[in-house]
Amino acid sequence: MPPPQRIIRGVKDIRTRSGTPDQVIVPYKAYMAITALEMEKFRRETERDNLMLRLNNVNARLRTVDLEKAALLQRLGKEATRRPRRRPIKSSRPTIRGCPETGDAGGFKYQY
Repeated sequence: MPPPQRIIRGVKDIRTRSGTPDQVIVPYKAYMAITALEMEKFRRETERDNLMLRLNNVNARLRTVDLEKAALLQRLGKEATRRPRRRPIKSSRPTIRGCPETGDAGGFKYQY
């Protein structure tokens, strides 16, 4: 049995905001909401314009890189006919199959 000073409340006693003046369209609040939306739209458009500018700069740089690469490859092609090709340098690093000197299968080995 609950203590006598405690009031038992049910679902009917829950206060809601329905029917309050906030639900009615107040002109100044509507204009403030419109202003906030317009400011967000302006920020997003500015952000989009900046991103498009950056994207155009990146695309222009990629085209420049391709042109420079083509020019270098063309120069190498002309010089390659004058110079004999050299043998590739053998790496001192172990290969995937293991160290060539010991014939190990590769991987790490720890000593304690």
